[in-house]
Amino acid sequence: MRVPLCGTAFRASVEERTAVLARNTEFSLRVLLSVDAVGYGTGDDQRHRAIQTGLLAVLDHAAAQAGLDRSAWAKQQAGDGELAILPADQSDREPVVVDDFVRELSVALARHNEDLKDEARLRLRLAIHFGAVAPGANGYVGKGVVTVSRLVECTQIKNALRMMHTANLAVILSAQVFNDVVVPRYTALPRTAFREVPVRHKEFAEPAYLLLPGYDIAALELPATEGGEPSGAAETQADTGSSEPGPSNGGRQATVSTTVNGNVTMPHGVIGMVWNA
Repeated sequence: MRVPLCGTAFRASVEERTAVLARNTEFSLRVLLSVDAVGYGTGDDQRHRAIQTGLLAVLDHAAAQAGLDRSAWAKQQAGDGELAILPADQSDREPVVVDDFVRELSVALARHNEDLKDEARLRLRLAIHFGAVAPGANGYVGKGVVTVSRLVECTQIKNALRMMHTANLAVILSAQVFNDVVVPRYTALPRTAFREVPVRHKEFAEPAYLLLPGYDIAALELPATEGGEPSGAAETQADTGSSEPGPSNGGRQATVSTTVNGNVTMPHGVIGMVWNA
């Protein structure tokens, strides 16, 4: 039997339902972008200023060229980066974001860096996700915000830029965006342009899809697990965020390897060493 509410209990019920309704009104599913600049922490004040100015310039230009109204994006800025939430009328344009915006951002970065010294180049990491977001007391909250933030900070995307120091941009898509947009061929980007990588950062543990515009991502010897050190030449470079190239011999360091199996008897033998220099 249903018992009618009265007095204080009824008022509490109305207030609770009103609060839930307000929360649901604020909640939405949107395209989320998180971008971060490489090397900000190692620069001085003038470098910080140049990165901030260049970051906004290339983002604005890329969005305009892709036909996206960036002035309508909700933005949470952080000096060397930005969290952007696209409005509802642009969040149904995932293919444009993944394809056109990424392409135009790569072009804008190439032009921006064209006459700059290697150490002054602007290099960016970009994560793209579609998920839940709502305004909070100090920014934006929601599972989608957590996901895109974890992706842009993951080891795999950082390793990709370390290993390919000539690349200006690395992009990582959440599995949802990849499966919703790339797999059904809603973009001009083939599935083979991306590389599936495991991402485990803090409480986040999901696969994601990595893209290096203009480069063969499959050729990089990325670690098989999140948090591992990169294999190959670039693992010898310090993690300073600098885009300076490795040694002139292609980044290789002099190494020597000796393997002996069993007993060796060499009364008149000579053992030589070949340096990989």
